[in-house]
Amino acid sequence: MSADRKDSLVEAVLEVLRLNPRFSKIEERNVKRILRKLDESDLTYLANTFDVFREFLEKKCSELFATFRESIQDESGE
Repeated sequence: MSADRKDSLVEAVLEVLRLNPRFSKIEERNVKRILRKLDESDLTYLANTFDVFREFLEKKCSELFATFRESIQDESGE
């Protein structure tokens, strides 16, 4: 596996983990080290799983924001 490919897969996982404000730089460094030890198929699977999870979170957050915005508009219209 090329280093660029592995870096992009590791970054895909880290992007999701960084959504957690408690995910520190130290933890990021440790996770990177662990992820780099995985073989290509495992790392690809993990990156794809995290990508699906990120899409799910984005969708749910958008829905929650839309519901919140509607409730604010309903309250101001009364």
